[in-house]
Amino acid sequence: MKYFTIVLLAFVPFTLAFGQGDFQGWLKKKEGFKIEPYMMIQLWSSYSTGQEVYHPERNRYEGVDSRFNVQLRRVRLGFKAEPYEGLQFNVVGAYDLIGRDVLSGQVGGGNNGSLPEFGIWDAYFQWRLKKGSEAFNLVGGYFRPQLSRESITSGWSVNSMEKAMSQGYIRRHLVGTGPGRALGLNLGGLLLADNGQLGFNYNLGIFNPLTLANNGNSVGNDFAPLVVGRAVVYLGDPEMEKYKIGYDINYYGQRKGLAIGAGGSWQGQTEAFTRSYAASTDFLFNWGPLNIDGEWNFMWREGSRLPADEVERSFTYNSNTGHLRLGYNIIAGKKAFLEPAFMVMQFNGAKDLTGQADAKAIGASSGTERTYDAGINWYLNKKHLKLMLHYTWREGDAGEAAPGFTGNQYFSQSDVGAIHRGNWLGLGANAIF
Repeated sequence: MKYFTIVLLAFVPFTLAFGQGDFQGWLKKKEGFKIEPYMMIQLWSSYSTGQEVYHPERNRYEGVDSRFNVQLRRVRLGFKAEPYEGLQFNVVGAYDLIGRDVLSGQVGGGNNGSLPEFGIWDAYFQWRLKKGSEAFNLVGGYFRPQLSRESITSGWSVNSMEKAMSQGYIRRHLVGTGPGRALGLNLGGLLLADNGQLGFNYNLGIFNPLTLANNGNSVGNDFAPLVVGRAVVYLGDPEMEKYKIGYDINYYGQRKGLAIGAGGSWQGQTEAFTRSYAASTDFLFNWGPLNIDGEWNFMWREGSRLPADEVERSFTYNSNTGHLRLGYNIIAGKKAFLEPAFMVMQFNGAKDLTGQADAKAIGASSGTERTYDAGINWYLNKKHLKLMLHYTWREGDAGEAAPGFTGNQYFSQSDVGAIHRGNWLGLGANAIF
């Protein structure tokens, strides 16, 4: 202790001598920068038919009345800014599904309390690490891991009325929740050739995994981070000229190019599974008025369970999901910018009883589901103001499961239980202010 005191006393004058000058290295805020507020609204009406609810006491499904429903499908309130050169942030809250009847045909829960719930949807910063270059950007905070084009594309940017709900399966596979967000860090960049006809985009992130223990505040005793990566090659016009983590589909006739993406994820042992991993491929093709996008996601989880004979069964469960969607821009009478669009979505999981039991043990989906969407969009100010008229219809297969199966989105509805999901005709307005 005596020697430590002597060294400390000798060091103090030294530090004082070198600490008297004025520091000149403070970063300067951008001149005139402002915090920009914004609001995004999806107001939808629908008429649903064919919805059925399972009644366990009668061991059968019974239809509910066809119904008209008006809902605030998505609402966002946010603000963003770039206070320093190359350093920006975005914070946005959400109050979704207000007015939704859970016995209507759409996917989603309800938010109809006396005071609808409001929560944080995204909250992250983006820092361009090298001035004048888009090659290296650090993103940190609460946001979507960069895997699955549909998951990381905004609901205001797709040209089907509802997003392809294949995103729900991959999101739950990655982070365990439908919104698909998690806390993490992501390094990404954009590199474009001088002629602008060849480009490369990449993202590599590490995120907090599922929060299953301690009332959702821990992963439990077993910990493993989620690692996610995705790379995209651009042939022809690129999707973007500056790096970002949000994507578009319709470029309103201004893009001629192909984007081909591939990626994957990895997570080690948690209390829910031994290992979890995924592989994904996707594309976006724009050629003047033609817009085509699609993806396919392959998902695996390894785990174990004790069947009735109490002999531990170790297994690897796999499922896959994806979509294909196309639209074509039509200018009618030089006044109306219209886009007929069609989408098909597919999920494939186990249909045998053993595979379905495996899926349930590790929190995965099983059975099959297919969704079709056909309709027309009327763009009044690109994606900032859009009207939609679409019809959505579905098919599902529970395989060998008994009535009451809830293994995927077609057969399950929060706040209801086991169902056969119905079809719906929708009229909607999307607006960004």
